[in-house]
Amino acid sequence: MNRQKLILIITIVFLSSFYGKAEDSKTNDNVFNPDSLLNYPFPTLSDAFNALGFDPSTKGNSFFVVTADVHYGSSEAEVQTSMMPTVNEVNKMHPSPAFFCVNGDMIRSASHSFSKSASSDERKTAINEFKAFKADADLLNERIQLVLSIGNHDTNPKEINPEIFWEVFPGYPPYQSFNLSGVHIIVLNGHSCGYIDTKQMEWLLNDMNKISEDQTVIVIVHQPSISHITRERGIPEAVSEAFKNHQGLVWLIGGHEHINSEKIFQLQKTKLIEHGITTGTFDMWGGQERPGYWIYCLQNGKVAGRIYRKLETGYRLEAKPDLRNAEKIHLPFDHLENVVWKRFAGAKDEEKYLVTLKGGKCHNWWSYVKELTYRLPLKETGNSCTKIAMLCEYKKTDQIYNKGQYYLSTDQRNWQEVRLENKEFETFTFLIPQDLLQSEYLYFKFIPVGETHVGGFALLK
Repeated sequence: MNRQKLILIITIVFLSSFYGKAEDSKTNDNVFNPDSLLNYPFPTLSDAFNALGFDPSTKGNSFFVVTADVHYGSSEAEVQTSMMPTVNEVNKMHPSPAFFCVNGDMIRSASHSFSKSASSDERKTAINEFKAFKADADLLNERIQLVLSIGNHDTNPKEINPEIFWEVFPGYPPYQSFNLSGVHIIVLNGHSCGYIDTKQMEWLLNDMNKISEDQTVIVIVHQPSISHITRERGIPEAVSEAFKNHQGLVWLIGGHEHINSEKIFQLQKTKLIEHGITTGTFDMWGGQERPGYWIYCLQNGKVAGRIYRKLETGYRLEAKPDLRNAEKIHLPFDHLENVVWKRFAGAKDEEKYLVTLKGGKCHNWWSYVKELTYRLPLKETGNSCTKIAMLCEYKKTDQIYNKGQYYLSTDQRNWQEVRLENKEFETFTFLIPQDLLQSEYLYFKFIPVGETHVGGFALLK
């Protein structure tokens, strides 16, 4: 069988799946299945374009390339952490993409973990990492625009403006927007902790007021955290507000998790496709499809299709998203009834209620909690509340009901262990014992097992 016949057969098979249900090409946990012999059937990008029926040279058509999490500085083996294999391929594309995007975590040392600011030595290291990254980015063909978003390892929790990044990329906009083939593209700064600062939010709302309510929008932000309620919850809060009146389809491209994934969410008047993309470098943890990059094909104001390139392997088409089964975007405590009082990490009066913390302070959540004590003001609620709710992302979900983790006290000397009643949407609920209901304050002590993040507390009738 000659090569042209083989490609024709493969194309027919892939086109039938491409226009079918999105879940047919995925496993149940939204991570793509690498086992199929047809997983990367196209040896060239031109073959993939032909299979898609997309001509990038047609007037009005365009495409862009996006990768993420190249993490310069994560290994002494520079060739392994370099994005040069991708840059070299992008430079050879004909016609050229409209832009090449690195969606966050260009480096690693501006913040090695959530809530950890860079020391003076780490700051110098981060600057050198950015210089190494820029040296490779400068090799991108000058006709191709370079688009960058800020990742959690590119900035530290004390920065609103990306000061370390600006040492090497002075004045580069931390957020921006532009139009391409009728699609509105927004690049956001998710900061170190997955939130949108006040000034950026004002800009975003103003930007949305300038576009048509039915225009397709692509949001590029490092953290794909629309389903998060505790950690990085600032992203879903901002997106829900900014797009509450929008009717055009919204795409959100994120990195951060180092896997290819897809989820569909219901906004008030439209749908949002959250597309997580894997790392673009060989020497990095992640899903089995790593490393690689994505090609977004735009036509007539729509996303005409997506192509995934696994480096040193091949290309495949990605199925159209199935919009019929969209998830609700859950915001903190929104599924609970009779919430009388609530406070979140990062609130102005946080210190009034946060007593002790063995863990990290992010902008709006407490990270890697080893022990946390929180003061709950029962008297402020008229002693009307019978339940406590805690926002919690608990990695070891099989141990959340174990004893020795949850305690209540009225004086911080005598502690009474309480049982976790229920967990739903990252919300842990507890019944307040009858003999404690009339207390002025209750002190809640949490001693988790393993990696845990906490976002806030509420009192319920």
